[in-house]
Amino acid sequence: MVAFDADYYDGKTSRRHPVRAHAEDGNLRLAGPALSLAVPIAQVIADPPMAGTRRILRLPGGASLQTDDDMAVTSLWRGANPIQGWVHRLERRWMFAAAALVVVAVFSWWCVVFGLPLAAQSVAGFVPAALERKLGDQVMSTLDQSHCAASALSAGRQEELYKAFGVLTSASGHGGGYTYRLQLRACRAFGPNAFALPGGTIVLTDEMAKLAQNDAQIQAVLAHEIGHVHHRHGLRMALQAGGLAALFATLAGDAASITSLAVALPTALLQSSYSRDFEDEADAHAFEHLKAHGLSTKHFADIMARMEAFRSRETGSEKSSGKSATGLDRVLDYLSSHPATARRIERALANQ
Repeated sequence: MVAFDADYYDGKTSRRHPVRAHAEDGNLRLAGPALSLAVPIAQVIADPPMAGTRRILRLPGGASLQTDDDMAVTSLWRGANPIQGWVHRLERRWMFAAAALVVVAVFSWWCVVFGLPLAAQSVAGFVPAALERKLGDQVMSTLDQSHCAASALSAGRQEELYKAFGVLTSASGHGGGYTYRLQLRACRAFGPNAFALPGGTIVLTDEMAKLAQNDAQIQAVLAHEIGHVHHRHGLRMALQAGGLAALFATLAGDAASITSLAVALPTALLQSSYSRDFEDEADAHAFEHLKAHGLSTKHFADIMARMEAFRSRETGSEKSSGKSATGLDRVLDYLSSHPATARRIERALANQ
């Protein structure tokens, strides 16, 4: 006969009734100073064991028992759930618990480094173009509200840039079916740059227009950004950022954070940086695109060299003045983060 001490709760009040429980003739009999009760064992549900906590037995009608005698409960409900028993035994051994933490850490690392990019690439193919463009519009709105102003270039110069962009986005088989839009902006915090948003919007800064020696160099930069749009790098980056936040929220048990990811995607996109693979893929697309329009990839090499020289001057000036990077510089770091410029220049020259 299996017997154990327990506390009985009737499910209606919080009053505790100390009882002695024992199994007899298929019943669980409870006896205490003010209680005598028999409940069929088949109607008693034993909650899964948890290390460091009391065992709880659910009785009909909402009543329950709590006991510290895990061995007695296990002996009575040994076959109730073999998996739960196995998990409980693992929980009681610190080496297995430590191994489980290592497994979780490794799996999380794999998800971040490999799983999320693969998933983002697959999911991006199912995202409607209208939704991708809406995401790009949200990012453009954020830029206009906080970081950029209307272009200060002359109307004639702007018309020349739109014309040069139109040549690149004419039917050539390299557009990927997108309706491309060029946005000219004065964004001093970005410096000379161009960047692509999901859905086909490409932003060119006044500083880039002034840095380039000719329109062919600007077209080389824009062809690179068209490559980002064509391969949906912005969307995939946003999905990866959202997936990473979802993973952290799931591990923390924070469901509210998961539901807010859609709202935070534009900010996540601005705070991210393209991977080397994304940049290389966009470069390769640019080289093909330029040659399809009769332009030499040397223009790409030339503008990369000019951008590198500009950054070197800016870095040297900042160090000499003792200034440090601002929060805005870090937030918008992805707009100027690229693989090693020398390697990209070599590839451009090799693809002439």
